[in-house]
Amino acid sequence: MKEQEVFRLTLIVGEYYDTSIYTRREGKWPNEKYYTTNELRYVGKFVRHEQIGFGDGAQHKGIFIRYGNIEIVNYTYEGTTCFRQIKE
Repeated sequence: MKEQEVFRLTLIVGEYYDTSIYTRREGKWPNEKYYTTNELRYVGKFVRHEQIGFGDGAQHKGIFIRYGNIEIVNYTYEGTTCFRQIKE
């Protein structure tokens, strides 16, 4: 698959997103860029963020509505979960 740019975003409630795990990054913070050769998955309209636990042991997930169904994106511990905002 062709490499595509993806982003580590603060998601906006009501906006629509694709998600993927980045496979390559370049640059140095705060100007890093992220790319993936993985397939982007449409997850729908962002509803909310949930966090279970705290600190280093916290688990984060994004809750989306996709075609009327709930879609959950569990964020990776390594911080490689990325998104791309799309027009619905």
